[in-house]
Amino acid sequence: MTLAVIGLAAAMAWAILGRGTTTTARGGRPPVAKVATFKIHPPPPIPGYLLIADRGNNRILLVDSRKRIIWRYPRPGSSPSAAFRFDDDAFFAPGFRRIISNQEDQHTIEVLSFPEGSLRWIYGHVNVRGHADGYLNTPDDAYLLPNGLRTVADAYNCRVLFLAATHRIVRTIGTTGTCSHDPPRTLGAVNGATPLPNGDTLVSEIAGWIDDVTRNGRLRWSFRAPVSYPSDPQPLPGGRILLADYARPGHALIVDHHGRVLWRYGPPTGSGALDHPSLALPLGHGLIAVNDDYRNRVVLISIHTHRIVWQYGVTDTKGSEANHLNTPDGMDLLPNSVVARSRVIQTLAREATRRPPRAASGGHSGALSVTGRGRLPAAVQRAVAVGLGGHALVAGGLDAAQQSTNGVFSLDTASGRTTLLGSVPQAFHDAAGALIGRRLLIFGGGAVASSSAVQAFDLRSHQGTVAAHLPTPLSDLVAARIRGTVYLVGGYDGTSPQSSVYATESGTSFRRVARLPIGLRYPAVGTSGGDLVVAGGRTRFGVSPAVYIVDPRKGTTSRIGSLPDGVSEASAISGSNGRVYILGGRDAAGNAVTDMTVIDASLRSITPLAPLHTSVADAAVAHIGRDWYLIGGWRGANLNQILAIRPP
Repeated sequence: MTLAVIGLAAAMAWAILGRGTTTTARGGRPPVAKVATFKIHPPPPIPGYLLIADRGNNRILLVDSRKRIIWRYPRPGSSPSAAFRFDDDAFFAPGFRRIISNQEDQHTIEVLSFPEGSLRWIYGHVNVRGHADGYLNTPDDAYLLPNGLRTVADAYNCRVLFLAATHRIVRTIGTTGTCSHDPPRTLGAVNGATPLPNGDTLVSEIAGWIDDVTRNGRLRWSFRAPVSYPSDPQPLPGGRILLADYARPGHALIVDHHGRVLWRYGPPTGSGALDHPSLALPLGHGLIAVNDDYRNRVVLISIHTHRIVWQYGVTDTKGSEANHLNTPDGMDLLPNSVVARSRVIQTLAREATRRPPRAASGGHSGALSVTGRGRLPAAVQRAVAVGLGGHALVAGGLDAAQQSTNGVFSLDTASGRTTLLGSVPQAFHDAAGALIGRRLLIFGGGAVASSSAVQAFDLRSHQGTVAAHLPTPLSDLVAARIRGTVYLVGGYDGTSPQSSVYATESGTSFRRVARLPIGLRYPAVGTSGGDLVVAGGRTRFGVSPAVYIVDPRKGTTSRIGSLPDGVSEASAISGSNGRVYILGGRDAAGNAVTDMTVIDASLRSITPLAPLHTSVADAAVAHIGRDWYLIGGWRGANLNQILAIRPP
């Protein structure tokens, strides 16, 4: 499997490797000097829309980064004019007005018009395998070439066919029915035959070989792949090759034409592990898309961080509803440049954007699990919470009478049962909290006015004291920990929002390590590696949508974009994959919202997710093990809910 036309594949490969892009259009044609452009711009991280061959559901989907379905075949409620079962691949033709798909178990290949979705051409006999003219045996990787030929890896006939539109076989690599590795005369069973820009064909044999066969039928080179089952090699600049390792655990690799490994992704276990990936496809912007077949998802992997940064499909869950796949096996990219100049595609995209993204079933919103975990004995908002072992420490906040409190409780997040541990000297809300050593530290906060007090609650003696003071009185601030350092971001000094970012290891002495471009109250703050991700908050001008990355080591702050809408008093949780999720909060009118957004600091991407099932603002947040807990909060009145959030 690969891009249907290699001009774009080469351009994307250059972008991946940080060497710029080419202006060559698909099929080697020069770009049009002037084209009309329209208003819809697909959101990142996908640089356009992704075409997915969802073979277990017998359909093709075109999706965007927000997991909205832009187009599908067959259309819902309609039946295709020819049988369409087990579509192993789907690729765009030159010009993006046709799609070619091979139906592996059905032994056919079909050409569809796009976006009309009507059948234009078919080769093979439905559900009948064979080797005579007009027959196929488990076809894989079919392409429409710029010269009008169709090419297909006819897997268990051990050949690559080049077909005219008249169904005539024009050329063959391999000998029909003779399955042994002696290219170009004979091939083993083939699972990939990628057209190259120079007219060659890059063949992958299931037994482990990668072959380059020229347009004249000569073997240019051949090597044994460094994996047990190489799948669908892709050409990269400098003679490099991107391929998938169709195994469990699987891999995506970049190799040279001698088979030496230059780059590899493939965790052996965990959420990042791959199970029989069939295609690794370069997208540009440092991203590789991978069909993770048996985990029922398509993932985007950052070459630089070796992390999954986006996925379509719920991991290890088959389904046909929104954000679900069933053994996806092929894909292609509809790039931004094509979207920008196509009025038809713009219309499809505009219709899709009117439909809000829907959460996946089973309590998932995208790849984020959200479940209820009992109830607090009393409703509270604007409290402080930190994780400790299997419990959460919850302190202060506003009670149902909107009075500040000073109690410190241990919360069993499984049952919602609380135990009073003691109190701190000063009642407070809108403070920041952190666990340093065996003390719960409470930084600032408000009751009648903003406070500079740093209150300490000793977890051995259960006694509370005022241990130190902040450089200035602060309420409405947020704390985040990166390894042994606690950072305090923004806040309100009683007069105006503050821009300082302070650091402390002891909880009693502080140094300013950075400044925000503008003062912020109630921002949402998460961590990504050694950076702080700061989203939303209230400025002196109103609610902000801005998203900033703060590097406290260098003292720098940069804005990477905006949330879909301004929000304050939202919650931030940090995933182990470097992504930060922003949940709920208050909008410009002060109403609690259901918004969820994921921020990838390494990609500088901001992507809305399906909304929470309920609105929530002003919740306390605690991190315990793999889970994050939203405790209490506000939705027109104080809340006593406990929500467990598990990021991927």
